[in-house]
Amino acid sequence: MEEVLPLILAGFAAAGLMGAIYLASRGATAPALDEALARRRLGEDWQDFEAEDVWVAADRRAALATDRRSARLGLVFAFGDKLPSRLLGPGDITRCSLEAGRLAIETKDFGRHHFELASTGDADTRPWAERLGRLAKA
Repeated sequence: MEEVLPLILAGFAAAGLMGAIYLASRGATAPALDEALARRRLGEDWQDFEAEDVWVAADRRAALATDRRSARLGLVFAFGDKLPSRLLGPGDITRCSLEAGRLAIETKDFGRHHFELASTGDADTRPWAERLGRLAKA
């Protein structure tokens, strides 16, 4: 029994450490996106991408941008406390719809294939849905 006690204590310590990390990270969220931050993130992640038009979702948790030199779109989105990005080119999108105040995007991305962006109003969001739809058909 005495030789098992250190293993039991190590197990409790590991569980306590994981619990502390979980509690400490629950409040961590990504910063709210604006146009400048979306441009910066896309420029940092994709050196060959030059953002032209940028649209930021109403909840400021995602943004889309057109590329000045190609038909690709850049997507920046909040994921935990990070702001990762994706490039969406012809054939990368499987479905796009604008319903109930949300722009839903389905991609072929293995890591994350479903995105929902809060609409800023039909007039602002519809052109982006149409751009995404054209990429899906390409």
